[in-house]
Amino acid sequence: MKRLMKYVISVAAMSGLIAAPAFAQTEIHVLDVGQGLSVLVESQGHYMLYDGGDRDKSSFVVSYLKEENVESLDYVIASHYDADHLNGVVGALNVFPAKQVFSPDYTTDTRVFNSFQSVINTKSISRNQPKVGATYQLGDASFQILSPLGDSYSDPNNYSIGIRITDGESSFLITGDAESDSEKEMCKSKLDLESDVYVLGHHGSGTSTSWELLQKVTPEYAILSCGTGNTYGHPHIESMEKLKDMDIQLLRTDKQGTVIASTDGKSITWNVTPCNDYSPGDKSDKPAQPQKQSTKKQNSGENSAKAAVITEYILNTSTKKIHYPDCNSVKQMKDKNKKSTTQSRDSLISQGYSPCGNCRP
Repeated sequence: MKRLMKYVISVAAMSGLIAAPAFAQTEIHVLDVGQGLSVLVESQGHYMLYDGGDRDKSSFVVSYLKEENVESLDYVIASHYDADHLNGVVGALNVFPAKQVFSPDYTTDTRVFNSFQSVINTKSISRNQPKVGATYQLGDASFQILSPLGDSYSDPNNYSIGIRITDGESSFLITGDAESDSEKEMCKSKLDLESDVYVLGHHGSGTSTSWELLQKVTPEYAILSCGTGNTYGHPHIESMEKLKDMDIQLLRTDKQGTVIASTDGKSITWNVTPCNDYSPGDKSDKPAQPQKQSTKKQNSGENSAKAAVITEYILNTSTKKIHYPDCNSVKQMKDKNKKSTTQSRDSLISQGYSPCGNCRP
């Protein structure tokens, strides 16, 4: 590891931005590769590269690894074969010796996949599809394979190799571009998904980061890797509202550059403080409309009592959101931020609250 002791912003001192020394055993670097993903894991002089971003960031990834004094890679994980994850892997494999490459068991006919196979064969690098549940050591840290659990997905994103990294009491979850189908399978497995830090699946797409997954993971922090002004509108509002409603602190590469989490096995420190910017990539993006509840036609007696009907709302006093009691967001809400009220919607809005984008009260 390049710097065993570095000055970072401690979790305890974040509010005052006080610099504090951290004796890091393991570091998770979520590199700023624009619209893509690349994560470097360092632990006691051992290194793993998880994805490498797209072709325009390949040289940056290589330069970054050199600056971190990487001479060889213990593990390289190609989560799946999309160009914005795989191109930088090819670049790194051309420069650094690698002991073991993990990749999913499917093929494509893309140029970058052919280049990936070529460098593997040319350098005679060991390449395997890791078994779900298998655990591997990396310095003081270890990581367990969580996905893919299926073998007949219609969307290749679901073949993404998901991993959970642990060092002592600290844990980190990375799922590549896994969609809700793969997330559901992970949740049904008996594998431990609970993690302190979650690297958002599929760059914050609304097709990932399901409520079911978040319930299992219960992260305190989330890291979003995406590109400024990307054409996909990442991150999508559905994912951002879930994080906000659950009070998950957010760090973003598109807003803050490369994000580094450091742990001594007990606590986690950061090179930047969470920005907690939950704005979607596409400002006009709106979540899918929930199905309307069925209603019955009122009779004259009901009409006369209409004015007496009282509606209950659940407030999130932290995010200042108004929810219906059966909204999914309420299930994820911390008790200390939950408040029941029968005040009118207009009255709550005048107090600074705004309607939830999912249940739309």
